[in-house]
Amino acid sequence: MYKTFFSLLIFLILSILVLLFAAPFIDHLFYVGHRLEDIEEYEIFIMIITHIILLGILVYIFHKYLVKNYMKHFKLSRIFIKIMDLILALTLTGLQRNLIIKIGYLSNKHPIRNELIV
Repeated sequence: MYKTFFSLLIFLILSILVLLFAAPFIDHLFYVGHRLEDIEEYEIFIMIITHIILLGILVYIFHKYLVKNYMKHFKLSRIFIKIMDLILALTLTGLQRNLIIKIGYLSNKHPIRNELIV
């Protein structure tokens, strides 16, 4: 039991390190060199959607080729695999600074939010 837990922990740490290396490259693809106020809102929205789709594809590839191949060696329930996928997806999404800034900008420009915040 401890050997399995230790192996999963090592795999999770290595996976997060790979994501820490890959995440800045993805984030830099969607970097905007000037102010967000100078860009149309629909362009920001398209950039956000494209960024999220690219992250989803990366998480899918990571799951299909790394997690599933590694999990063949252990007899784990699907819950452990889902937990690992969730941790990896949240880590990758949390490292996307440009995505978070753009979502924050659009959410502050939302008409309902403008009416509620005085």
